[in-house]
Amino acid sequence: MEASNEECMVIAELVRLLFHQSLRMYIFPHLWKIQRGVSSARSDDTKSLKGVVLDWICPRDIPLHPPLSRNIKANRGFHHPVTGALLCPAGLDWKDPG
Repeated sequence: MEASNEECMVIAELVRLLFHQSLRMYIFPHLWKIQRGVSSARSDDTKSLKGVVLDWICPRDIPLHPPLSRNIKANRGFHHPVTGALLCPAGLDWKDPG
């Protein structure tokens, strides 16, 4: 990660303010609100991706074997043969057990 001197100074000032005793009671509630917003956005992103990924890897008229549910994340990723093959690095063969 890279940052300019000016960006480093701004971050250092924010950290200094964070630990300043008299400002702590004003800053922490805002930080918690920001963190909740970030977590909520991340959750929304993953919820919307489950069905989209299925549409991308498998045409609607061809069944996926073993099947994957549109609203459950279990058995996806490296746990499923189709999604595992798509996640496998290009230099490796997914079908090679070694």
